[in-house]
Amino acid sequence: MTIDEIYKKNEISIRTYHVCKYNKFNSIKDLKEYYFEHKSFDKLQNCGRKSNEELIEICNKYQVENFLNPEVEIKEGFQFKTIISNLTRVQRDVINSFILVNTNSLSVRSKNAVSLRLKNNFTIKNFAEKVFFNSVDIKHWKNVGAKSIPEIELYLSIIKDFVKDVSKSKEEKYLISLKNNFLIQRTFSISKIPKEILETESIFLLTDFLLNQNVLFDETQTDIIKKALKIYQNQKELTLDDIAEKVNLTRERVRQIRKLCIDNLFNKLLFIQNFNDDLHQKYGLDIENHHLEIDDDIIFKINNSNKTNFSKEFISYTVYVYLFNKYNLIGDIEDILQPTYVNSRKKHNWKNFYLINSKIANEVNFISMADDVDKRLNDRIEETYFFNFKSYLFKFLVNNNYSILNISLPVAEKIINDEFNLFLDLNDNIIFQRNTHKQVPEYIIEALEHLGEPSKLNEIYNWINRNYPEATKSEEALRGSCQRSNEIIYFGRSSTFGLKKWEKTRNDIKGGTIKDIITELLENSKTPLHITEILTEIHKYREKTNERNIITNLKLDPNNSFIIFNQKFIGLASQKNSYDLEKYRNLPIQLGKTIKGKIKKQQITDINQMSDFLNKNYDLTNKETKNILTSLNINL
Repeated sequence: MTIDEIYKKNEISIRTYHVCKYNKFNSIKDLKEYYFEHKSFDKLQNCGRKSNEELIEICNKYQVENFLNPEVEIKEGFQFKTIISNLTRVQRDVINSFILVNTNSLSVRSKNAVSLRLKNNFTIKNFAEKVFFNSVDIKHWKNVGAKSIPEIELYLSIIKDFVKDVSKSKEEKYLISLKNNFLIQRTFSISKIPKEILETESIFLLTDFLLNQNVLFDETQTDIIKKALKIYQNQKELTLDDIAEKVNLTRERVRQIRKLCIDNLFNKLLFIQNFNDDLHQKYGLDIENHHLEIDDDIIFKINNSNKTNFSKEFISYTVYVYLFNKYNLIGDIEDILQPTYVNSRKKHNWKNFYLINSKIANEVNFISMADDVDKRLNDRIEETYFFNFKSYLFKFLVNNNYSILNISLPVAEKIINDEFNLFLDLNDNIIFQRNTHKQVPEYIIEALEHLGEPSKLNEIYNWINRNYPEATKSEEALRGSCQRSNEIIYFGRSSTFGLKKWEKTRNDIKGGTIKDIITELLENSKTPLHITEILTEIHKYREKTNERNIITNLKLDPNNSFIIFNQKFIGLASQKNSYDLEKYRNLPIQLGKTIKGKIKKQQITDINQMSDFLNKNYDLTNKETKNILTSLNINL
């Protein structure tokens, strides 16, 4: 029915009539198509609230009337069954795409109701059986509310009209053009679409067109990703600073936009799944293989036939999106599509994309395998070692599905070949070659092991020079290497060195200076220690050291790390808050004379009396008493 007929029946006002004419709506079909896409007419030029309500009422009214006229419905139903039964394969494909896109444009509630009704099968055959030729009224569908009924009725009407339009022609180019025009218009609202785009099924030609139309991303975003990602062949790699200068944005803002576009790239390209590109026939891409290899010959065929200039990386990613339901993408998109200026040391930095059949990719963790190989190659390998590759791959099975190993082996081998330049030997072993030359500290360790004891630098140098003349140039060069190794210890300032492991296996060896040994001893004590006790520990490792040298050395410490109390008690400045400072500071300087006087006058005759006296008057322990007496050379 035309708008003029509706107006003559006084079903719309003159104002609403002019709104329709101004916006080139000539029939109810035109109104319904617009309403289905926009859900309202209030955005139209000169359309106010009242006109909007009138037009919505007309859409709903005439949709319902079609269902309320039994004779018309029976007649049209018979004709419609004939139309559907006579559809060609191409016609069905076009209609199926149309149904899917229209379903996705429904509100969530209506889409869920339709999906439930169709059991997620959106082919025209299933659609006709479950909807058009089924007597169940929409309002009795499961999960359909009153507000969803008008939207679903309009949705059904549009699909039915489209089926009728498609059935009028069997010419393939026309049908593809009809589908493409609808898909692109509905999804991107592009007004002028070139003929070659309307008549193509090429996912690469469509991607190139949509990218250049700035509809996948806005103009600024498109400009940035064209400069920031490896979309085209022989593309100049620009840094974020380079791009920021060209687009007049900050470096950080460019980074944010690039990250946003990468995160959204998959969903933006999903549109190409609506098309039927024969990748095998057109480009020789065998989509039945376990691993879909896109080589230089295929890249040339794709770019040459579509007059595009896409890179191998971008073509691989585009194919992955198109075949997403069948293949997994192995490889990090940021590693591969972005210029590589900084490599991550925490994971493998991928060089290529690998499209692997989902049945294999879901059973083998190729990402973990690559990370493990990368880590092994970047670790120091002192001696060459190898694994049987099949056994090695076994550790990366996700579900312990052993049967998948044989078919996944060539895929895994391809990855280690291309990513790491590693090749299996004749016995199918993966080999990790030694990657280091013998370092100078290794020669020093070998020399000390042969010498068998802490040795002076000149002794170590002479041994190395005799056995490995080219290993080091001088004693001074050797000194620096000794200090850089955690396996080598030094002894004071005597240029004497030993092996760290000797500290655990021998009781007479401890590295570091005398101050280092004293510091470690005091750190393990809750109280200051007497010089006698400290000297006993020091003599285990430095026999020639005496009491006077130690105290003088500690007093001259430039960092003032030590506290020297009366009666030669020593503590750490860093632990003074945990000490009983009053006790040690109050010890008299002349305590030795007092002790000797008591003994001379026979006021104290044994160690127990002396301990009681010193404990009562100075709070000294038995151990501290014995250390003081030892220092005074007094035996009781």
